Amino acid sequence: MSGTLYCPSELSTDGGMPVCSSTWEVLPYTPPFDPSQLDPTVLAQAFGAGFTLVATFMVMSMGIRAFLNFIKQS
Repeated sequence: MSGTLYCPSELSTDGGMPVCSSTWEVLPYTPPFDPSQLDPTVLAQAFGAGFTLVATFMVMSMGIRAFLNFIKQS
């Protein structure tokens, strides 16, 4: 677990070194999102699932539209 140092009280310098008047505390730190950490296979599965979902509704709507146009023209 990574963290960052934090001084809850006054911070001063002594010979170029930071000195905290109380005790230093470590606050949890989560690093920013890095796309290079993503697994390519999981990423491909997620995109594939999204494409399949959208494509299914697009094909269904095109079929319904064609059926309604057929009814309208007859």
